[in-house]
Amino acid sequence: MTTAVRCAHHPERAALGYCSACGKALCAACLVRLSTGNYCETCANPPARPRPARRFPWWAIVLAVLVVLVLLRAILR
Repeated sequence: MTTAVRCAHHPERAALGYCSACGKALCAACLVRLSTGNYCETCANPPARPRPARRFPWWAIVLAVLVVLVLLRAILR
């Protein structure tokens, strides 16, 4: 008696393939086919990473320092 590999999410279903990223066995309902391979829903659509908070632009700091230097030079003449 041979036992088929079962889906990681639906143990009553036979697996048709494996996720290329995490290696889970997947049935037809769980398998997401992309041009880069087969994936589970979680690996095919990873959650979006939050964008880091924007810091003060470096060019504004450089500009402020240059303005201060020009003003100091004008005052000290």
